Amino acid sequence: MSKALDRAVGTTAFGADVAGYAAGRLDYPGEVFAFLSERGGLAPGASILEIGPGTGQATRELLDAGAAHVVAVEPDPELSAHLRQWGEARLKVANMPFGPAVPGDGSFDLIIAATAFHWLEAGPALGDVRRLLKPGGHFAMWWNVFSEPGEDPLFDALFDGLARPPSMLSDQHYSLDADARTADLAAAGLTAIEHVMLERRIAMTPASLRALFATFSAVRQLPQEQREARLGAVEAQALRERGERFERVFQTPLYIAQSPG
Repeated sequence: MSKALDRAVGTTAFGADVAGYAAGRLDYPGEVFAFLSERGGLAPGASILEIGPGTGQATRELLDAGAAHVVAVEPDPELSAHLRQWGEARLKVANMPFGPAVPGDGSFDLIIAATAFHWLEAGPALGDVRRLLKPGGHFAMWWNVFSEPGEDPLFDALFDGLARPPSMLSDQHYSLDADARTADLAAAGLTAIEHVMLERRIAMTPASLRALFATFSAVRQLPQEQREARLGAVEAQALRERGERFERVFQTPLYIAQSPG
């Protein structure tokens, strides 16, 4: 069985190459934000907290939707610095882990976690979500799942022998276990729980797949020479098996719940 990455890895792994992370990661489907606008508390004037914003892919969408302010709780100092460089008056960046020390009890209309919540212990983290939400406020978490449904030899080759992040410790991605995720939300006392599965096909090249794979925490932990060799081998495999241009299927499971009251 593969070794598990310590959760603390998530606080520094992604800021090691901010530009590469920003370029390699996929944007989130527009349907996520449309759904949040319709029934998840994303509205002009909303007070929003984001857990683990990374380079701000979801953050920009929140601001564009007219949020009054967004508090971005980001433990990685390099990613925090990147977000502060935006110079956005409505964006406050808190360089700290999400947890009991985050201030603002009962002050947020919406809290989100985009491809980030698996780095936290669900029970305590959802307790803090409830503490911070206004009565009737919403919580949303979603992921871009980077392995294709079914067999995915390219993804398997990349992770062969590597330590696994918290999202990959079972036979399916953390976010795809809908029963477990909805049970976590219910156990925290959140209500009106909804689960939506989005799926899309995205055109890629071996080079763009390599850039995406290079952003993964387990890959970032490798010494540079090993990392480049592994990425190069998977890029060459992609060219052999899929050609110069191909499509990959990406799933985006979305969970929305509401604070009582």
